[in-house]
Amino acid sequence: MRTIGHPDDLHTRLVSSPSSSAQQLRQALGTRLREIRLAAGLTARDLGRLIERHSSKVSRIEHGRASPSIADIKAWCEHCHAVDQTADLIASLQALESAYVEWRRC
Repeated sequence: MRTIGHPDDLHTRLVSSPSSSAQQLRQALGTRLREIRLAAGLTARDLGRLIERHSSKVSRIEHGRASPSIADIKAWCEHCHAVDQTADLIASLQALESAYVEWRRC
């Protein structure tokens, strides 16, 4: 089933299967986190130091190869002065985790 939502809504993306749904959600979340970091004027290395993560972890999250934790999202938003986006990003992470659980059931 395909769902189309507002481009800024991380919960609704074009999907064709639970596994691609989870991957698309992870990539969308990573893209949004990257946009937040760039808007704050921080490099991946700068942010990594601030949130006590290696810059490669920041890169893997931003490119959809790794999922952030709730603590990562909170620290990311805090250090990027985007605390107002924390709840939405955590909801997106939870949607990603649900999609992954659904994929594992299949």
